[in-house]
Amino acid sequence: MDPTLIGVPIVVLSNNDGCVVARSSEAKALGIPMGAPFFSVRRVCEAHGIKVFSSNFSVYGDFSERVMSVLAEHARDFEPYSIDEAFLGFPDMSEADALTLGQKIRADVLKRTGIAVSIGMGATKVLCKIANERAKKEIQSGGCIVVPYDYDGRMNFLKGIGAKEIWGVGSGLAARIRSHGILSAADLAEADPAFIRRLAGVVGERIALELRGVACHEIIEDAGARKSIMVSRSFGRMVTDLRDLEEAIATHATRGAEKLREDGLVASSVVVFFGTNKHRQDQEQYRADEIEILDPPTDDARTICAAAGRALARIHRDGYWYKRAGVLLQGLSPADSVQEMLPGMGAPVDLSKRRLMKAVDALNAKLGREVVRPGSTGLVRNWQGKSEQKSEASTNKEEVTKPKSDAKKPRIRFHE
Repeated sequence: MDPTLIGVPIVVLSNNDGCVVARSSEAKALGIPMGAPFFSVRRVCEAHGIKVFSSNFSVYGDFSERVMSVLAEHARDFEPYSIDEAFLGFPDMSEADALTLGQKIRADVLKRTGIAVSIGMGATKVLCKIANERAKKEIQSGGCIVVPYDYDGRMNFLKGIGAKEIWGVGSGLAARIRSHGILSAADLAEADPAFIRRLAGVVGERIALELRGVACHEIIEDAGARKSIMVSRSFGRMVTDLRDLEEAIATHATRGAEKLREDGLVASSVVVFFGTNKHRQDQEQYRADEIEILDPPTDDARTICAAAGRALARIHRDGYWYKRAGVLLQGLSPADSVQEMLPGMGAPVDLSKRRLMKAVDALNAKLGREVVRPGSTGLVRNWQGKSEQKSEASTNKEEVTKPKSDAKKPRIRFHE
């Protein structure tokens, strides 16, 4: 969105401007650690001219969807793995053809979205992940690396990869296998699978087999329907007033209802939770949660806000400094599967509510999020998290190339 930032060291802060959660390669080279509290690196950022930005979830979500849509056009099989990562499946091809294809995909994504991606290609997901990490770091690779298909080439490729760098190998597992002389990805690939299974279970055995080029993790194109939806936030300041807590819960409930409608789902219950700062042991501690049944199941923001408000009223306690609050929507099912109830056997489904919510979504999509929202979400919102470094970047710009209208539209999920 801002070409002047190309090559500039950049860090992005977490919700509430608390910690560093993303760094450009230039910022990494200056020694900014991942997860560092911002106050501890502020002076370093100022001294080296590091640009600091607050998180901008709406922009990330929109660009993620655009990148994923472009990727899906090129792949036979497609699995969005996270907001910024996906697995693509292709028919068998030579290493040269794979490299050419990877470079073509990378160029297409860059041209149509402005996002530079790294691509790792191989026979298994684990090999792809390793190749991808190397493609990020090795400038001469051009952002795309193919793991050699032949045994000798693959083993030479894996010799320089430490055990802790392998996808799925945490510090505990790395320590266990290191005690048996397995120090690199090549060592793990050559180890006896039965021995690895005894040492690290079936998960470790599958990692070892994938390093050998034996696929154990298939591409999952449809992850299935959500089981639940959670929306929560830390407050920008400690909250003591019930009205602030009510506004926060209503805001989160409204966002949760939007997510329900985005996926064509309804919820049968809402859980409200909140708590004090567990790191402030000098303050009185209190955490609570409460469930409210939604009958019939609904995606109506007003109904969910009202239910969340009732749950909050039952468990709220005065005299505490609250740090965080959220809602959890459970018992999700397809909206079109909710059946009408017989007279006297439950509340009827009000179709006018769905029409209203559809109109609200259309207005917000056209004019901006929360242009129309329940009044219970508040106007001033003094409780909101800090976002003092937020850029003015917005994806409502025509110069950003959008995916083809007939392309597969992957469903991207990330906690917001």
